[in-house]
Amino acid sequence: MLLAAGLALTGCSKTTPGNAATVSPSTSGSPASDPVVPQVTDPLDVSKFEQDPCKLLTADQARELANLVTTTVTSGAAGPICGWRDGDRNEIAFGFVHANGLADSYRNHQPDDPGYFVPVPSVAGYPGVFASISDGRADGVCTLAVGVRNDAVVTVTSLMNASSPYRKDPCPLVQKAAEAAIATIKGAK
Repeated sequence: MLLAAGLALTGCSKTTPGNAATVSPSTSGSPASDPVVPQVTDPLDVSKFEQDPCKLLTADQARELANLVTTTVTSGAAGPICGWRDGDRNEIAFGFVHANGLADSYRNHQPDDPGYFVPVPSVAGYPGVFASISDGRADGVCTLAVGVRNDAVVTVTSLMNASSPYRKDPCPLVQKAAEAAIATIKGAK
């Protein structure tokens, strides 16, 4: 399943957050030659959302994003995955992956992979990376991992069919969905 594959590709290092914007993931046991992984300097408490990632969007946020009106929950290897869908079954899915956060995404990336790897310096103030082992962006599939802690990411994946205006360029919508999710997490006190 594409969503499970996208969710399995994500992660962050287990170093203690500090003032520096980036540190080498070698502190978490990876080789010193690993690329520099952005660190989360303001970790978020995601405990209210981990078992029900559908709560990452409010109904109003979902409608405003792409007229998403229904949800489905499936079990993934890393935990529950919530898919918000429109009437034509176009979907934005959310899940969490715990381990080494974004460091896992950086570590899993190989320059000769047929997929894509595009770091995003800030998604509502949190580091992220568009990444997948295969490139389905022209067919409506885009995956973004956002570091919400140095040991956890929220993953947002699109599955857009031919009816969607986002099919040929889904990544901007995925980033907007991730920004809305971060806003929801920050608002949950």
